Amino acid sequence: MAVSSSIARVTAFCGLGAMGYPMAGHLAKKSKSRCVVWNRTEAKAERHAMEFGSVVARNGFRDLTEARVVVLCLPTTAEDAEVAESLAPQLARGSCIMSCTSGESSQTRSLASSLLDRYGVHFVDAPVSGGPAGARAGTLTCMLGADDEESAKFCDTVAQTFAQKVVRTGPVGSGQAVKSINNILNTAHLLLASEGLLALQRFGVCPEVALSVINSSSGRSLQTQARLPDEVLTREFGYGFKLPLMAKDVRYAENMLKAEFPQARILPAAAKLLHEAAASLPEDADYTRAVCFLEQQAGFELRPHQVGRQQHAE
Repeated sequence: MAVSSSIARVTAFCGLGAMGYPMAGHLAKKSKSRCVVWNRTEAKAERHAMEFGSVVARNGFRDLTEARVVVLCLPTTAEDAEVAESLAPQLARGSCIMSCTSGESSQTRSLASSLLDRYGVHFVDAPVSGGPAGARAGTLTCMLGADDEESAKFCDTVAQTFAQKVVRTGPVGSGQAVKSINNILNTAHLLLASEGLLALQRFGVCPEVALSVINSSSGRSLQTQARLPDEVLTREFGYGFKLPLMAKDVRYAENMLKAEFPQARILPAAAKLLHEAAASLPEDADYTRAVCFLEQQAGFELRPHQVGRQQHAE
């Protein structure tokens, strides 16, 4: 491999969205390399440069050719492939494209094999979990999948600048596989807990009282401890992860389940419910608004200090 085991003198970051913007900020501030940033909207890259001292790729991908690692943080695997196919021919052999995109694991495996065969460029998947707040705080968990050990070590060093925990999950695509299952579990926990709270509220138990018991008992989860009290009961619905993106990750998990464990029953049922919720809500809805779909079916909302069904659903 033609790159060293520490961050090279130029590192690039593509995609300055809700997650990528602060992640690239940590990379620019913490690494010893020059951090070049690219975004479809150049004005956002300009703002990033002013805020974090990064360098704007004013000439598009041509300004990324010196990078020995290019980090992608894009909406889907399709965008990953589009950018990677444009970048790889211009990068030095042995360079790495490191995808933090929540992508489709089997497609990523095919893309990685193709890029290595044609251009000698390694494609590593490194999706992250922790949401926008974790990205801003630098406390993300990164799931790293790679086929080449030296590439994995090199990208681990890069990931350490914006993630608190980096876990080597296995071969390329494995990080995205773990991320997709993590997200389908996330939504399943949210929907399961919401169904339980709706039943309890109708029975006469205030949701916050029920949560105070559940959160000190064996049925607790991140959803009961944070998402339900902070986003649902407050009616804020402002965690920062859009429902269509969550639905996309859930579809990726469904694909993997069909291929690797077609006998699965519970997670496909949760996925079906989430897709029904996504179809019934605005495209810009936060993923926590999936609860509103259950509330509409119940005919009332989950509210603090509320029992019965006095509040009509949105």
